[in-house]
Amino acid sequence: MRKKRWLMWILAAAMAAGMAVPAYADDDDDEDLEPVGEIVLSFSSDIEAGDEGGDVDVTLESSNCSIEEVEVTNDKGWWSGGDEPKVKVTLNADDGYYFDKGGRSAFDLSGEDVKYKSSTRKEDKEVMVLTVILGELDEGDLDIGELDWNEEYGIAQWEENYQAASYRVRLYRNDVAVGSVHTTTQTSWDFSDQIDRTGSYSFRVRAFDRGDNAGDWEESSEMDVTEEDLVRFVGTWRSNAAGWWYENPDGSYPVNDWKEVQGKWYFFGADGYMKTGWIDWNGKQYYCDPSGAMLANTTTPDGIQVGADGARIH
Repeated sequence: MRKKRWLMWILAAAMAAGMAVPAYADDDDDEDLEPVGEIVLSFSSDIEAGDEGGDVDVTLESSNCSIEEVEVTNDKGWWSGGDEPKVKVTLNADDGYYFDKGGRSAFDLSGEDVKYKSSTRKEDKEVMVLTVILGELDEGDLDIGELDWNEEYGIAQWEENYQAASYRVRLYRNDVAVGSVHTTTQTSWDFSDQIDRTGSYSFRVRAFDRGDNAGDWEESSEMDVTEEDLVRFVGTWRSNAAGWWYENPDGSYPVNDWKEVQGKWYFFGADGYMKTGWIDWNGKQYYCDPSGAMLANTTTPDGIQVGADGARIH
């Protein structure tokens, strides 16, 4: 009895003095629960490059806990080759159990080249949040088929690839590149304005996914273009007693403007007729010879220097 009174007196004195009195925790809380033990998880994914979504299945192959939620992170909104999907798995311990350990050693992971990233125990060790990284996605199939010409209009066309976000296409004449590479999201490109001379024309195209991964260049068959064919692609010269003009494939003609024809530049006045001699244009002067072609990087017949762009050098 004396011991108990002495302890109570000390406690009362401590409370009166405002002293902090340590609370004696029940160290036996976890002893009332059984450890979950090793957590065995198997991963399976149907995510592919080019997809905007995709599912990851996680199978629990051990006992004493259950999967509450599987969350796949995709910040970009789409998947591309080389991506490593991040997956967060939330597990709940069964009644009477707790997650006795964390870290990599708590798990046995398999499937999809899965790699452990992190884990956190919450709510008195009754909840485990695991984050893993799956293996890199393949580049995907960016092949393109059915490359063909619309020979009537000089339009290149090809089959759609559903993993492609864009295509790059280039024209070739007699196996030599013509102009620059064009980028489009469509499955065709109008090359009629670049088919400006006779020859054998082909085109090459390749697909790009949203991550800018590229497929192989694919090449079309050749389209032979004759002098007669050029009329429908780039137009033709016309003349009457008043002079020469250039008729476009649609029947229109340039007015008060320049037009490039087979690599040479010509100027057409307000009446639509080709002009020769000195041309005033946007504050500069250009010289067109008797054939109408603009001179460049040379000396004109009247002794004036013109630069690479054809403009007079003062």
